[in-house]
Amino acid sequence: MLAVAMEYCRFVNEIQNYELPEAFDFLQKILPALYLKGSLFPTVEVDDDSANERFVTEEEYETVRVRTAAHLGDRDYFSTVDLANDDINAVPVALSELLADIYTDLKDFILLYAKESTAAKENAVANCRYYFQTGWGVRVTQALPYIHFVLSAPEEE
Repeated sequence: MLAVAMEYCRFVNEIQNYELPEAFDFLQKILPALYLKGSLFPTVEVDDDSANERFVTEEEYETVRVRTAAHLGDRDYFSTVDLANDDINAVPVALSELLADIYTDLKDFILLYAKESTAAKENAVANCRYYFQTGWGVRVTQALPYIHFVLSAPEEE
């Protein structure tokens, strides 16, 4: 999980260096890997929750989101259904927001897990599992159908 999360965060930080077809192709491959790894996370009992930390600031989140949105251009917005809130009406979603949300949870996991203490590592794993179930896992499943559509749509003349 750590290696895949690091690769995802590196990519999001450098997304502007990729042509859009390359970026969508990478996302089509890494997002299912993240989802699979997240679904396999063990339940960890945290002995010391005082070691729990979040690292990504609102400013860093916004920088990632804005940079990603600028790079995606007119490919940023799509419509989806919000099943988490029992809303079956299509709502507009920004892919850049989904990617930034995933980035935030995974970057926090990476940075907390990198700390030397066992308590920090326990908290990192417990948090990553929790945020997979309540946040970034759902965002992966929202982004993938759109990414699939973009990659499989006939090329415009």
